Amino acid sequence: MAFSAALKYLFSFRPQTSRRYAWVDYAKGIAIIFVTYRHVIYGLLYSGAKVNTMLMDANEIMYGFRMPLFFFLSGLFFASSLQKRGGRNFLTSKVNTLLYPYILWCLIQLTLQIIFSKYTNSKPSINDYVDIIIHPRSMLQLWYLFALFNVSVFYLFTTRILKLTPPVQILLGLVLLGLKPYAGDISTISDVMIYYIYFALGHFATPYFFRDSVQKQLTSPIKVILLVPVFILVQYYCMEHVNMSLYLYSLLNLLGGILVIMISFILAKYNRLSFLQTIGHYSLYIYLLHLGIIFSLRIIIIKTGFFTNITVIALSLVAIGIFLSILLYRLCLLLNLRFLFIGPFKERKVSDLPKDNRQVSVP
Repeated sequence: MAFSAALKYLFSFRPQTSRRYAWVDYAKGIAIIFVTYRHVIYGLLYSGAKVNTMLMDANEIMYGFRMPLFFFLSGLFFASSLQKRGGRNFLTSKVNTLLYPYILWCLIQLTLQIIFSKYTNSKPSINDYVDIIIHPRSMLQLWYLFALFNVSVFYLFTTRILKLTPPVQILLGLVLLGLKPYAGDISTISDVMIYYIYFALGHFATPYFFRDSVQKQLTSPIKVILLVPVFILVQYYCMEHVNMSLYLYSLLNLLGGILVIMISFILAKYNRLSFLQTIGHYSLYIYLLHLGIIFSLRIIIIKTGFFTNITVIALSLVAIGIFLSILLYRLCLLLNLRFLFIGPFKERKVSDLPKDNRQVSVP
């Protein structure tokens, strides 16, 4: 690739996906910004910085619905992905895009934390390598990849082997949610129990969600305006009642996800703030890379005193952390380092699949 073309590729923020499903990337873009913001705030807090109440409250408002939204969106496209790929290729895809990078980046991240433990907030040891499988929540942001992999594979099993229908899947999700307290400290299990319901709801919503009449309602600015104060009140209630029922908390989380989806539909319809679509397209790689980047930037900013206002520091770390994550990912691709993000396992050719699995079902 020519140098000028490489530079254009590295620094372009033009949307990467088609207009039809642009709203999905908008939603992922908004959610990954919220994820990055939380990690920035807690990184500053654990490093001794005085984080003001406004920044902490903003984090709490954006906290509950971010990860459920990712699982709901994955469930929304489960049926079409399964019919397009078939069960075996679906599983291979999840190993390549979720399990492989999870294990690889856990090994990289944990090893670096041990080597540079003098400068990190946590003090891991060699024994923590076991937690990669047993307690992924200790792997900082990476736990999500393992949770989504486990939920996807378990959902594939219950759909293809146990033949559970979407309504029954929702009932299973509710049962798992109720059993969550019995999972103890094994977050490999508890994460499936918490997020299975959102994946199931996404799958259940698929036939209705993509109807023109439903999407017309989702692109209504008036409904978004009316929903915003309700969302704020709900978030305030959640902040004041931290020990509420897990069922109620999960139900209230859906409201935030719906609001983000509606905003995403509107932004996609009018082609506004398209950089959010680009961020969403790279959300998985931002998720993998941003923590190390904002950690390094935080040390530089605090040590040099380049910024002194904590709000400016936080927002700068979010923006620069996301931008550099995308830049670093693209640079890795240019350097033929794709193996850092995608596993090597080959999917079967479409021509080798049973006829039932060759047709793509577009919701």
